[in-house]
Amino acid sequence: MSTTALIFANQSKTQEFHPVFTKVYQMTVIERTLHALERAGVKKAVLICGENEAQLKQLLAKKKPPVIALDYFQNITDTSFKREDAFLITEPIVVSIDVLKKLKAATEDGKIHSVTTHNATVAYIAKSEWSQSDKKRQSQNVGGTEFDLIIDMSKEICTTIHTKAQLKPTKKALIKSLTKSTDGWVASNLNRPISTSFSRILAHTLITPNQFTVFTGIIALVTGYFMVMGGYWNWLIAAGLFHLTSVMDGVDGELARLKFKSSPFGQWLDTVVDNLSYIVGLGGLIVGVYLNGVLTEMPMVKWAGIFAVIFSVLALGSLYLYLLRFGKGGTLLNVEYGYQNQTGWYPKMMEVAAAFGKRDLFALLFLILAIFGQLPMALGYVAIMAAAVFGFSLQAHLIAGRKAKEAA
Repeated sequence: MSTTALIFANQSKTQEFHPVFTKVYQMTVIERTLHALERAGVKKAVLICGENEAQLKQLLAKKKPPVIALDYFQNITDTSFKREDAFLITEPIVVSIDVLKKLKAATEDGKIHSVTTHNATVAYIAKSEWSQSDKKRQSQNVGGTEFDLIIDMSKEICTTIHTKAQLKPTKKALIKSLTKSTDGWVASNLNRPISTSFSRILAHTLITPNQFTVFTGIIALVTGYFMVMGGYWNWLIAAGLFHLTSVMDGVDGELARLKFKSSPFGQWLDTVVDNLSYIVGLGGLIVGVYLNGVLTEMPMVKWAGIFAVIFSVLALGSLYLYLLRFGKGGTLLNVEYGYQNQTGWYPKMMEVAAAFGKRDLFALLFLILAIFGQLPMALGYVAIMAAAVFGFSLQAHLIAGRKAKEAA
């Protein structure tokens, strides 16, 4: 189904900040509007420009390839705008993709829903509704529409920017939105405040998410070097760097969301670099343990290292096969485990246990072990968690395979 957007971008510069061309983290409001619409499935936007036509064409012509197909008109009466299922936006806004998707999904109940913020309105109107009260909709409002769609705006973004008082909270809201629902306690409370501080600065530069991913991979190689060198101070530095890469791992994804640069390649690159950092760290620690004579002092470390390698290889191999087999994209967050989306004590217990397998927590635990001179003990931890992940990944294969057969 083709989806279009009708955007009124003909406001004159009468406010403290221009409501169309104001920049938020190096992207103008109109650019953010178009990117959000594209991610929500819009193929074409009709811009009612007024006196802003020349400026808009100059600005958006620099974007190659263009975000979505664009048509420019001086005013609404100039166009024979084809009535399709469409978004109607009375002013360029900074808006969450989820808000647009929820508005689009809500039209299934036969009503017109909209969200209004600072006198600007975003609505999704089905083709069948365009012919009704058409004169009302040719003005910059959606008079007669229903405003009963419930969206928790404390978790979403939908705002215009006319003043400094509106710009500052919008920036804060964008940074706050970078926190993911899959974040563990350590990621939410320790790592994100640091990573988002970096992202807030890097958003004003030309650094891309993929470039930053490669940078964290280089830090991982340095981590492996210190792991091999061994000894208290080298292992402490290595554990500190490993924890640092865990913190910085969030920056590339945050930049991708802030700059609308998420891509399948970027997801795969991030996943591969992350897992290579695990392998380099694990391999370096095993070599360091061997070269520094730890095996004679702690014989159990030998078996822990062997099982850590075996189950890590099996777990990663199984997870990558899952993504490729079922077309789940390039992030391991898309793996659907059997205990997820269920109720009861067992799923809750598994959710808690799964947190210990997340990078944010075990990277911090490694640092704590290194501080107390016990980093080789981390091999036992890795062996246990990798074995658990491997077991649950097999279950995920069975569940996904069963769903695929049912769908076929």
